[in-house]
Amino acid sequence: MKNTPYDIIGDIHGHADELHALLAALGYRKKDGVYRHSEGRTVVFLGDFIDRGPKIRQVLETARAMTEAGTAHAIMGNHEINALRYHAKGKNGEPLRPHTEKNMHQHAATLKQLPGGDMTEWLEWFAGLPLWLDLGGIRAVHACWDDDAMEKLRNVGRMEGSVLEAYSRKDYPEYDIISQILNGPEGILPDGALNETADGTMRSEFRVKWWAKLEGLTSRDAIFPADSRIRPVPPKELPSTHPHPADAPPTFFGHYALKDPLPSPILPNLACLDYGTGKGGFLCAYRWDGEREIDRQKFCAVPDLSEICGEASGGSKSKTQPRHEP
Repeated sequence: MKNTPYDIIGDIHGHADELHALLAALGYRKKDGVYRHSEGRTVVFLGDFIDRGPKIRQVLETARAMTEAGTAHAIMGNHEINALRYHAKGKNGEPLRPHTEKNMHQHAATLKQLPGGDMTEWLEWFAGLPLWLDLGGIRAVHACWDDDAMEKLRNVGRMEGSVLEAYSRKDYPEYDIISQILNGPEGILPDGALNETADGTMRSEFRVKWWAKLEGLTSRDAIFPADSRIRPVPPKELPSTHPHPADAPPTFFGHYALKDPLPSPILPNLACLDYGTGKGGFLCAYRWDGEREIDRQKFCAVPDLSEICGEASGGSKSKTQPRHEP
């Protein structure tokens, strides 16, 4: 049986113009309000539709219309579950995500663009998004593919009510389980050592290469994305990780806002598709046609369509070119 061809798209963060340009480059055309491909290709959205960008509503409308029409699949990102937490209250009457200055700033663009009842409508949609997808030929998750965490989450229903509260309270074990999938595992630096994140926040935690064996690595060797600002010190604590199996289907994730100028796989069967849309980067996709190993020539991104994508073929033999020739 022939695999369905998929076009996997990374974090969009409210940038509808880039999304629509990318869909066009991939061969999708809007018909009856829905982007469709003439050869039956299907999009897989990796989550993080909201926050930051200027056209959040348009991104959501495009993604939901496609999923409802069967021309796309969508999974939850950490920004979607954070929105659910922000607008829900626990049994104690307090928001599940505190309305701190930091959290309000992160969610500000969405609050402004989706007032009142509009927000309620989209929260309903977020609550039903799956946490990951195993489509046979490919797998998709927002931040980290972890079989152990996924087994514990397999029978979890919609993220609302008591279920959402259980997975939002940091003093509950469920919080760490879902964070493994939507935020990715983190290491902890020794006392006094701090990591400056891209937005200037100083943290004792740092994101790690969850697909690798981390034992014995320094913080600089274990961190992902690679960042020379972090000190190469022995970490105070590293999470348990499992080397990504060489025989696993091609696995795609987002979340990490890579700064590399050239989209490329991390492993032959593993790729991150978040290249910092809205942070000076670009919106990235991968055109998959059944291959077992990820082909660096099949990444496609906007802006710079003429440089990155070349002429979109619309068929299984992609003419997509990398962002820059190596």
